[in-house]
Order: sequence, then structure tokens, then C-alpha cells
Amino acid sequence: MDLPLLIIPPSGINVVASLTLPPQLFAAYETAWAWGAKLAAVNALSAFEVAAWIGVPARQAHPLLQVRPPRSALTLGRSVGLPYLRIEQAFLGGALQCLHPLVSEYLRRCPICVRLGYHFIVHQLRVLSTCPLHHVPLREHCSRCATHLPYDLGASKVQGPIICPECAAPLLPVTRGGFPTTVAITGREFGLLERWMAFLRRRAALPAWRNGSVVIDTSRQALTASGHERLSAILPAGSVCRTLTCQRACWCDDWEHRALGQRYWQHANALWRQCDPPSRRWCRCLLTGDATKTAPNAHVLAFLYWRMTWQGCSNPYLLRRGHGLPLYGIAEWQAGQPAPDSDDLDAELLAFSDAMEASWREWLDCIDLLGVTTLERRTWRLRAVPSAYL
Repeated sequence: MDLPLLIIPPSGINVVASLTLPPQLFAAYETAWAWGAKLAAVNALSAFEVAAWIGVPARQAHPLLQVRPPRSALTLGRSVGLPYLRIEQAFLGGALQCLHPLVSEYLRRCPICVRLGYHFIVHQLRVLSTCPLHHVPLREHCSRCATHLPYDLGASKVQGPIICPECAAPLLPVTRGGFPTTVAITGREFGLLERWMAFLRRRAALPAWRNGSVVIDTSRQALTASGHERLSAILPAGSVCRTLTCQRACWCDDWEHRALGQRYWQHANALWRQCDPPSRRWCRCLLTGDATKTAPNAHVLAFLYWRMTWQGCSNPYLLRRGHGLPLYGIAEWQAGQPAPDSDDLDAELLAFSDAMEASWREWLDCIDLLGVTTLERRTWRLRAVPSAYL
């Protein structure tokens, strides 16, 4: 009997299959690595084959960090029932392109998110040292062999990207048959994740964030350690502390700064009236130098930070820190303004109001997202009755 002759083409044997991926396995803001890993596990493909399917060169350094999603990835996403926006987010395209310089070259994982079957884009950003959802340190090494895991699909032809290429330890949970599993996470966690993404996108262009000098620690230890601070207020000799609603001051004597100072106090008084009575009592106790505990709520703490940064605070640590927090002030605002073509005070006051509103929203986000309940871990020297501002 003649045996059939198997002829292997020079390019190798190509796998011809209809790839499937249940949409519930892939969540919003999951990375392209997570999508490729789950795609490989569901279809029993290697990392090399998955890279070929989605149009990413497997041997190229950092192949998942492209300016836009590969066309084949979008086509494959449509075939498996994933929307265009989901695939674009996974490959850091569209509105997330600004995050490219912040992405680590190593695979960074939250051990709790991994056990749930997720790997989110925030885990890959170098500015975060901990997971903002679970407040645990992110890992860049394999938990079994301590190998640094690159953020790519790998060039292995026998192992998929869902396991460590050195010791084959699973990086995402799978069943005995190799099928990936996920545990449903709450809508609140997805909402928190979306707010973190918006928070990070607004700061991605800052030089301090791009050069690696910014690291945000969201761990429980960092949030509770701020309770050991001391608060003090400076009262000028012979002065009487008045409430915010009746304070009036200016930065200097010229008419432009008087107008800016008046506009500032309009905003400050409006925000002060939005604080509830317990918050006002807490703030008055702080300004009179009385010992205080944690703030009653995030709103009044954001207001205090907002007021200190616009009026000027004598703590140089606040002014020098590079965490991308909204540190505004009259001098910093004017230094960042273009040279005016005319003396249009109304336009300047409108831009000034917009800057104060933007910084107020930024402070609310910062306080809420970072879970801050007290002031920074320093001795604050706050001018309770300011006369001249920085």
C-alpha cells in the first residue's frame, strides 16, 4: 500500500481555525496581553500563533504598544463579538494613546485581580506602584521562578502567553482543560477604574510623569500612615481670626491683581457655603490652631487643599512635590498664560475662573480617588489671616 506524502511548505504549517472568545471573558480596560492570553487559552494556540492572528510581530520588542490597534485585531474582535472601542482600549489606542509613555516594558500584575481573571491597563502604568482597586503591590516577576515577564505575546511556539515562559506557572486562572475563568466584579469597581483612567489621562503629558519621578502609592499603609501628622496654624500677633466669608485680600496693589483677588474670593466663598456645618466647624478649629482629627468628609479637605494652593502655603514640600496633583496659584497661573494682545480684563477673569473651577474638580478627584482623610504627613504652617499671597 502506498503511503500519503506529507509536504510541509517553507513557511511552516498554518493553523486554520475559527477563533472564538466569549465576550464575558474580556472586561473594559483590560490590556491587549489579557485579550491575547485568553484568546490563546480558549483556542489552544501558542503565543506565536496568536500574534500572527492579530497582526502583531511576536519577536518585536514591546509589540503590544502600537499607535493604533492592528487591523487584523479589529477584524478578529468583530468576529468574536467585541466592540471596536473595547479592542481600541486594549491596544491603548484612541483616547488612551497618551498613556503610551507611561506603560512599563514588563508585565505588571495585581495578585488579586489575577485571581479574578483580569489584567487592567492601570496595572501596566509605571506611575502606580499598587493596584488602585485592591491596594496591594503590583508584581513584575513570576511568583514561582522570579523571572521578569516582558509585556508582549512572546516568541514561544509551544507555550501560550497565559503561562510563564520559563516555568509554565499560570498567570491567569484556567480550568483543568485550559479554559480561562473570570469572576464578576462590581459596577462600583468598574466605575472606580474608569475614573482612575480619566485621572491618569489628564496627567500623562506632564514631564514628571513621563520621566519616572512620579509614583502613586494607593496601599492601605500609605493611606493610614497620614494620621501621625501634626497640624498647626500661624496667627499673626494681634490679629483676630475671621471666617472665610468675610475675608477680603489681594495679591498686590495693582488693579489687575485686585480684580483677580476679588474673583478668587468669590469662588472661595461659594465653595465655603457648599460645606456642611460639621465641616465648617472642623475648618474653623483648624484655622484657630486647635488640635483636630480627621476631616469630616472629602469635600472640606479638598476645599482646604484648594484654598492653600491658590492662596499660597508656607509648606515647601507641597510646592515641590511632583505627583501631578493640581497645584495652582496666582503666580503659577499667570506664568503659564500667553502674552495678551490687549488689556482685556474680562477675558482674563473668565480664564481665571475656568482655571479655578478646573482645579477644584481636580482636587475633588485627587482626594476621593486616593482615599485621603487627613492632610499630608508634614507639619502644616497655614496662614489663617493672609494679607499677601505667594
